[in-house]
Amino acid sequence: MKKQTNCYHCEGKGYIEIRDCSGEVQREETCVFCEGRGHMIEQKEVKTNH
Repeated sequence: MKKQTNCYHCEGKGYIEIRDCSGEVQREETCVFCEGRGHMIEQKEVKTNH
């Protein structure tokens, strides 16, 4: 079973903003945690009794 949730690192945007010490955005980079998708796919193990 798959469950989709927003990426906790980029908050669902798919990218992160790199800022300087004054808070100005210097550049944007693809989120490495969700690989730019903006969401995480969690797989839950389904146990069956045989």
